[in-house]
Amino acid sequence: MESVLQHIDTDYFELFLFNHWDKEEIPHIFSGYSFFSVHGSKKLCFVLEEDAAKGMTLLQEEIALAHKVEATTIVLHSYNSLNEYPNLERVVTTLLSLKELAEDYSVSLSLELIPHISIPIPELAAFLDSHLDETFFTIDLEYTSKFECLEDVLSYASRVNNIHVRDYDGHWVIRGKRRYLKPLDGNLDFDTIFSTIAQSGYTGTYTLEAPHNTVEEINFSMRWLKTSLKTHSSL
Repeated sequence: MESVLQHIDTDYFELFLFNHWDKEEIPHIFSGYSFFSVHGSKKLCFVLEEDAAKGMTLLQEEIALAHKVEATTIVLHSYNSLNEYPNLERVVTTLLSLKELAEDYSVSLSLELIPHISIPIPELAAFLDSHLDETFFTIDLEYTSKFECLEDVLSYASRVNNIHVRDYDGHWVIRGKRRYLKPLDGNLDFDTIFSTIAQSGYTGTYTLEAPHNTVEEINFSMRWLKTSLKTHSSL
């Protein structure tokens, strides 16, 4: 793991927390690397709506972990996208109650705008925007492309601090498995996408979030991303 990370040409990393990882060991394993963000474990969105106390404890642990690896942002799946009637009020109440803890650790909360089975992404953004003053949003270009809502979400560009970049070709699931594509393996029009984002005034972080087989593939995608962003930042 160490040799791989040392050879990736990036300014910062996003550390994804898998549910089965030992949170006591993570800060030791990943010490010494530059992390912009930690992606909280995906089980949070289920726990938080089902049991407020357990959700609070899990989120406290992950905020503390983000601080330990010196990340300035934690990306959260904060609502259960499979629950037709999500308990958004509980989500908001919990996040508000942890505001002081996050501030003490100098960790910003960034809520990823993930698809929901019954609530459009722009409506979720509007609700969270109106109920939470000091949190940020993470947007994912696969999701905003699939649901054709990039411009709607970018109306909250001042609250976005992270953009997940990966490709999409119209197929989410192949042979029963969730499909994720690295840039240029799908059919997204990234020129138009990056131009639209630049015109919104967004100047924050972009995170490459896609599977790659080798360090060379990752660095190729990183060079492509940096070149693309430099091209469109001047528009």
